[in-house]
Amino acid sequence: MGELIRHYGPALLAWAVVMVRLALHPRGPTNAMSWVVMLAIAVTLTAKAPPVYHGLSVLTGIPNVARLLDHGGFLVAGWGGLTMLLQINHPADARRRAVPHAIWIAVAFTGMCVLFAVAKTPVDHVRFAGRYGATAGVLEYWLVYIAGLLPTFLTTAALSTRYASMTTDPAVRLGLRLIAAGVLCSVTYHVHKAAYFVARRTGMDYPRALNILLDRYLTLAAAVLILAGLALPNWRTPPPIGNYRKYQRLRPLWLALYRVNPSIALVPPKPLLSELLDVRDLDLRLYRRAVEIRDGRLALRDHIDPRVAARARQAAARSGLTGQKLDAAVEAATLAAAIQAAATGAAPPETPSPVAAPGGRDLDSDIAFLCDVANAFRVPSQRTLL
Repeated sequence: MGELIRHYGPALLAWAVVMVRLALHPRGPTNAMSWVVMLAIAVTLTAKAPPVYHGLSVLTGIPNVARLLDHGGFLVAGWGGLTMLLQINHPADARRRAVPHAIWIAVAFTGMCVLFAVAKTPVDHVRFAGRYGATAGVLEYWLVYIAGLLPTFLTTAALSTRYASMTTDPAVRLGLRLIAAGVLCSVTYHVHKAAYFVARRTGMDYPRALNILLDRYLTLAAAVLILAGLALPNWRTPPPIGNYRKYQRLRPLWLALYRVNPSIALVPPKPLLSELLDVRDLDLRLYRRAVEIRDGRLALRDHIDPRVAARARQAAARSGLTGQKLDAAVEAATLAAAIQAAATGAAPPETPSPVAAPGGRDLDSDIAFLCDVANAFRVPSQRTLL
């Protein structure tokens, strides 16, 4: 059973991820590269399955050609993963940065093809390393292969780790970390295999138990982690459910702003139960609620006291908040003070200097920020960070 899972499980998982991704129809250059990665991995894992491995040999008349296809596919997958990350964070010059890596793996694959042709491996055997580990040309082939593989794989792992610490999307963050872990598992496997081939060529002993353990689990772990990392962002909360939750989360903040300035709302607030049961036009209603919150803040500009914001920022920093959470807590405290001042008819600050409105760079990120503000607004200890 364990052998069946090891031989066929990764390939089945890869094609399952491809089918799920196909059903979601993602678009854009970044998604195109993720397709390259997933299809390359699916093809390479399928080529390792014994029936396919032997079938390719029969079809082409070239023993062990599936091994060359497998390794070529991993080179393409590594380049695709690196290009995908570059397109996310450096869209303007991603292509320019990816070209040297493409040339490098093309040169490496050419060298692999030459060494594959030179090496005498006449018997088609799915356990290629065990049968031909000491054969002339095999070690050289493997060294050229990992020379082509390691630069893209190590760069991909480094970029995945770096970008995971920068993103605010939990699904993307976890996905990038899984990809980094999977890539490092793959790198460890390939370095282990190089050491194995060196030992076989030189007649040294290589620990059999270690060889079996790493062969059996590292490639499986790498495949599962990378595929899960690629698929995870697609399995986040469906947009309608996510928008419903965001819409309801914004209600207390929006309602507080509405009460001091009803003109901000196109439609007066419904009773809470009625709103909870209404799931129509969530995209439009969420957009409108975010805009009305911004309008409400603008209407309070004369009551927004920069001294309140400064004290709230100091208190939030002392409490350990950082980044967007800190900005959201400060905004919640500033708005709470402004709402109270407007509701009680307090005079504006003597020297008003409205605090710049923090937020996201686009609609989605701004709604995410407003949700953080609304969360902080609902917590008395954060709403009164003074």
